[in-house]
Amino acid sequence: MNIEIIATGDEIITGFVVDTNSAWLCQQLLDLGIQVKRRNTVGDKLEDIFKVISERSKVADIIIVNGGLGPTSDDNTTQAAAQAAGLELEKYEAWLNKITQYYAIQGKQMSETNIKQAMLPKGAEIIDNPIGTACGFKLKINNALCYFTPGVPSEFKMMVEQKIIPELKQVTKTESTSVKRYFVFSISESKLSEILDQQTWPKNIVLGYRVNFPTIEVKLISKNATPEDIDQAEELLLSLINPYLIAKNELDIPSQISKLTGAVPLQLFDCGTTGMLIEQIATAMPHITAKYFQLPGYADELLEFIKKETNRTIAVGPETSDGYSIAYWNGITGFVQTLKPSNPQPKQRKKIITFAALDMIRRVLCGLSPFAPYEQLIRTAEISYRKTPNIH
Repeated sequence: MNIEIIATGDEIITGFVVDTNSAWLCQQLLDLGIQVKRRNTVGDKLEDIFKVISERSKVADIIIVNGGLGPTSDDNTTQAAAQAAGLELEKYEAWLNKITQYYAIQGKQMSETNIKQAMLPKGAEIIDNPIGTACGFKLKINNALCYFTPGVPSEFKMMVEQKIIPELKQVTKTESTSVKRYFVFSISESKLSEILDQQTWPKNIVLGYRVNFPTIEVKLISKNATPEDIDQAEELLLSLINPYLIAKNELDIPSQISKLTGAVPLQLFDCGTTGMLIEQIATAMPHITAKYFQLPGYADELLEFIKKETNRTIAVGPETSDGYSIAYWNGITGFVQTLKPSNPQPKQRKKIITFAALDMIRRVLCGLSPFAPYEQLIRTAEISYRKTPNIH
């Protein structure tokens, strides 16, 4: 199925407004196993909107058009849709009444210009807008079933979630689609793409990427693929991303750590992330002891500091010229590493180190090396220590 997006508006085409609606929609559809084939952006000019709708509706199966349904003279999407479909505009009295009531409830007089929002292509199906005056509508144009939505993000997202996605699920239910999700850390999107895109993937298998700093989500999307092809693709993917893999299906490392530790107490000394690490992990581990205070900054000093503890302990020291030191101690064995992020923003560096600390705990508890082969972090120190038992 060929699904495309058309975003309208001079403010988008000029860059004054970032098109977050299209990005959000692509992610929502990808979660359903539907990958958008093409995105077009066009300004407010009637002729330009008409041309792109006419052209793409001959190619796509479904088009979601966003923006240009307002009451002002630069809102031309409805008129363009009517022209592309070869239809006249018709006043939809039911929607006009709803707009009138909308203003009456607010104690305001409806402007004559709002009548424009009740003028729709003849035969179009209204998509309700409970929180605004611009209704959406659905219309078949050439080969494509077209959904027209307002540009206001809250109104747009409500229509997508309540109307469009449920309908798309019905349309695509004959396709056997599955999505598997993997989360990687400390590898750049370009490097990840370089590794994965040069591979030959089984038929009906595609990859999707989503950056959510400081991690990247990789989606393995299969459409009508055989179970054997899915297994083969997953095996290949895992062999390539395993050094950077931190989670599957759901990015919730604190919950992983909580399950691995069980009822065993965990102490957390956080100086370097100024509370980010505590905030991340405390919700999943209510029995954790968390403290924020000044700690030694260098690897050997930080390890000596937490070796005084008898409980399982994780500590993150302050930033030094070498980077951030992260230490782990369980009463017998200890590890410490110093990692130096290259990001110039202090807050972003702290976020990176927060994930590195979580990953270090997870790796130790899973029996893996605490020193992951990070691609985007420089390791300036690495120490392993085991307490020598007293023999009498």
